[in-house]
Amino acid sequence: MEISTSFTQRIKEELCDLPFDETRDKSLLSSFVRVNGNIVFAKGSLKLVLKTENSKIAKYVYSLIKSLYPEVNANFTFRKVMKFYKNIEFLININDGVDHLLKDLEIDFLDTKIPYNLTDKEQKIRGYLAGLFLCTGSCVDPKSSNYHLEVYTNNAGFSEAVLKLIKKVKDASFDFKVIKRRANYVVYLKKSDQISDFLAYMDANNSCLEFENVRVNRDYANISNRLLNMDTYNYHKTIAKGEEQVDDIELIDKWLGIKNIGNEKLRELCFLRKENKDSTYSELADLLSKKIGSTVSKSNINHLFIKIKEMAKGYRHEN
Repeated sequence: MEISTSFTQRIKEELCDLPFDETRDKSLLSSFVRVNGNIVFAKGSLKLVLKTENSKIAKYVYSLIKSLYPEVNANFTFRKVMKFYKNIEFLININDGVDHLLKDLEIDFLDTKIPYNLTDKEQKIRGYLAGLFLCTGSCVDPKSSNYHLEVYTNNAGFSEAVLKLIKKVKDASFDFKVIKRRANYVVYLKKSDQISDFLAYMDANNSCLEFENVRVNRDYANISNRLLNMDTYNYHKTIAKGEEQVDDIELIDKWLGIKNIGNEKLRELCFLRKENKDSTYSELADLLSKKIGSTVSKSNINHLFIKIKEMAKGYRHEN
């Protein structure tokens, strides 16, 4: 049986399929290790552990480490973990060269600053943000009406640094915000068009197209529903207004007689409204124009009905 993947997973796997680019990928690796890395002291030496539940992300990060730092001793393992359900956790263990790796990637786990040398160009910023998304990012499926994209960290200062980095983006404008959620600080985006732009900015172009197709189709459906609701509302409004006008006309007919109205337009409109209770002002304007042989506008129909209402009000007041 084929297992369906989430939209977030498809984005992340697309990022893992991007061709190798040392400029971008070094920044990507830096942000991934900065958020995901755990330092372990074992037998008097430093060990760096990276973990993820996505095998493709694990293989991708492992391949980046081996490509960028062939001298570093890293191995790839996995283990079963017990959560609400059984799952597999993939581990990248770096046993030697940890100091060299962290120094070159400019990572200081106690510092909240984002390294300038790894984000001083647009391609580096793309990589740094893509690394964050690979690590802790998520995006609600566009089939949901609740558009939402986020990355999170466990450090308030670093989250603010991420916001500042996003503001440095020249190719697009993103209105990200930060909120505290339990022990984490979530950097999130709610605007659908900006989510689409952000996916494209990270070079997740297929995911961007998928998001846009669903979004456009939904927006079209929403517009169609709004127009239908508006038409229904206007129709009921026209019916109610027409019945009210017919009541006024019947009162005038009772006390004066429609045939005795001197104004031709007013007289013929009274006859037409009684025969066409659900017609709009535009439709009545066309009917009256044909009836009297001269052009009558929609606004003229409105003024005539105001006169009819005033006449009916006078008869009601007298009686």
